[in-house]
Amino acid sequence: MKTLSNANSAALDNQLFLSGRVWTPRRGAALLGAVSVLVICWQIAGARLSTVLQRSTAGALWTLLRGLFPPDLSFGFLRIVSRALLSTLATGIAGTFLSVLIAIPLAALSTPILWRRGILVAADEGNLGWSLRAAASRAVLAFLGFLRAIPDLVWGLLFVTAVGLGSLAGTLALAVSYAGVLGRVYADAFADVDPRPLEALQAIGATRAQIFLRGIWPQARPTVTAYTLYSFECCVRAASVLGFVGAGGIGYEISLSMRLFEYGQAMTLILGFVLLLASTDVVSRRLRRSLQPNAGQAENPGLLQGNSASRHGSFRPALRRARYLLVAAVLTSSFYFAGFTREHFSGAHVLGNMLRFCRGMFPPDFAKDFVLGLGPLVLQTLAISILGTIIGIAIGGLLAIPATSSLVLVQSDSPGVRSVSNRGLHWSIFWAARLALNVLRSIPDLVWVLICIVVIGIGPFAGTLAIGLHTAGVLGKLYAETLEEVPRQPVEALRALGAGRFQVLSWGLWPQAKRMLASYTVVRWETNLRVSAILGLVGGGGLGQAVYNDVQLGFYARLGTLLLVIYGLVMVSDWIGDTVFRRSVAT
Repeated sequence: MKTLSNANSAALDNQLFLSGRVWTPRRGAALLGAVSVLVICWQIAGARLSTVLQRSTAGALWTLLRGLFPPDLSFGFLRIVSRALLSTLATGIAGTFLSVLIAIPLAALSTPILWRRGILVAADEGNLGWSLRAAASRAVLAFLGFLRAIPDLVWGLLFVTAVGLGSLAGTLALAVSYAGVLGRVYADAFADVDPRPLEALQAIGATRAQIFLRGIWPQARPTVTAYTLYSFECCVRAASVLGFVGAGGIGYEISLSMRLFEYGQAMTLILGFVLLLASTDVVSRRLRRSLQPNAGQAENPGLLQGNSASRHGSFRPALRRARYLLVAAVLTSSFYFAGFTREHFSGAHVLGNMLRFCRGMFPPDFAKDFVLGLGPLVLQTLAISILGTIIGIAIGGLLAIPATSSLVLVQSDSPGVRSVSNRGLHWSIFWAARLALNVLRSIPDLVWVLICIVVIGIGPFAGTLAIGLHTAGVLGKLYAETLEEVPRQPVEALRALGAGRFQVLSWGLWPQAKRMLASYTVVRWETNLRVSAILGLVGGGGLGQAVYNDVQLGFYARLGTLLLVIYGLVMVSDWIGDTVFRRSVAT
């Protein structure tokens, strides 16, 4: 068996070298362009490794760490932390639910295979009906881009102006912002399904709605479910950041503690938030496994035999009803604690305040001096997002490999895993990588910026490092989850031939997961563009300082211009992602 494994590995390596054309002039030009962009971004973002390696930086880091410990564990402060965590969790649940309700229909309307191109619309191309449907689909896609282009904090400011301080404004901001993110991811998932079942449904006269419900949704549901569960974690984390603008959650307490230099209290708040994110991670993993087809049968084959299966089946309707009741109770409680009460909506000026805020941004300010002055800030924002994403890809990719259970937690009878101590080592590596990813992504972007500013000083380099550290946790988890969810048959076949972990990763996991990994990376870069546009709120460079100044001074016309600039940046990143990254990975 080992000889066969070596022979197959050698054949595959030779095939890659001979027919894969690892090095071509086109790839060389792409590599040269990527290096040039990296160097330019490095200069614009003010990145200096010497700053990180200075003795003063180490001293500032030690001072910060010494202030963080011991955490404040007094009973009175723990009560404040508990209330803040409950508010954050309720805001995340309610915001996720509302964003899903908004995103699914918008994603279906923006799916190209249903309305714009492909075999389903080939017969109608060129006529007026097809042109109208295609234009409407593109308009919905642009609307999704607008929703996700505006940063969470700006949405928070808008809803704080409309409904006042508190968790209600944060929930509405998350619902609108993450509807744009989820809508784009859902649309990508709907577009990547196998078209043959869709053609069969169309051939028997199915409508567009029936094709979506019977052909697209069953194929895309695993991806939609996985990303929705991940989006819930993102919403919980974003709910903490919204506290910086008064939209409720634990972010208000963190910002207050940092301003008062109460690092012990800030450490307690961060630890509580890490624990909350770790709990949601465990819950989402179990939910994802329970939603996999035949998961229960594979884990409990004895339940499918004899009278045991029938007795177990008799309890399933009651268990299903209990789950529905539990979900309904959790949602109802979350909406209540998130501020969806009659008192909050009884005011007659809520919509009026929102309309006045929006009306103040039109028409936008296109004064020449103001627009030209945005050029350096736009370049700085782009540089921060690109360089921060690259740092996140590097760190997150390295941590994702040991955090992938299908690579590390193999069966006890697999080659090379024969002792209890060996399996214990693998478990330790897996959970250490998962813990590192949880910590990195649990700390909000703005808190990372504050930490980096304390250590290396104010400026765009602090924002770049903050985005890189946070993105590492986000992408590392997404990479690991995606690698775990690929079909297992090719992986088991490679293991049966005696393939090692690197060979399983290269030939079994990567070819199946690379398209979704590329999509997640591009979406995260787009998210980082929005994040880099608000880092100036706390001194991290980019467009954020201009946004903050215009909001504080009431220059809403200039704020409208800044929102259009941010929207344009995200649309450009969409185009780059569609025409360069995703297409190159697909081929």
